[in-house]
Amino acid sequence: MRANIIIHSISGNLYLIASSFAEALKERGIDARIYGVSDPDLHLAANEKREAIEYYEEITALPEATAEKLQSADIIILGTPSRFGMPTAEMKAFLDSTWPLYTRQVLKGRKFYAFASTTVGEEDGLRAVSGLYRWAEMMQLSAVPYEPYVHLENEMMPQRPSDMIDSVASRLSEMVVLPDLGL
Repeated sequence: MRANIIIHSISGNLYLIASSFAEALKERGIDARIYGVSDPDLHLAANEKREAIEYYEEITALPEATAEKLQSADIIILGTPSRFGMPTAEMKAFLDSTWPLYTRQVLKGRKFYAFASTTVGEEDGLRAVSGLYRWAEMMQLSAVPYEPYVHLENEMMPQRPSDMIDSVASRLSEMVVLPDLGL
């Protein structure tokens, strides 16, 4: 079973969350891989924010997410920063590129999970995640029965995901490997 984790990470928080998810999934025997959406302006964020440079090289070294990567996965996990309660423009551009997959419904029935980070508040992050779940619904993906994770950042950046992410990742990986109950 293969899980493709597709993220847009600017300051490294989503990259670290994705890494935690990948590690927990691998412990359960799932081939988990992380991909990044295209962000040609990421270097600008790295020059403007001290915390963005910390994981810049690791983020830019991620293989680029493509529609083909979605097709190679049994489990699709998306992560985005919230911008005004929506996924980032970069994540939206990636989702828009999957239109041909929608018209052919080639992802139907695959498992799906989403997470976000936000500086505004949990509700803002949940709104961004709901956009990802709407996309998944249109693609006829099957949501993993586990609540979306929202990482709340504060003004004292960088605030890295706490130890709580390990328990979230462990619980998510348990839910991913559950047999499909037709729910």
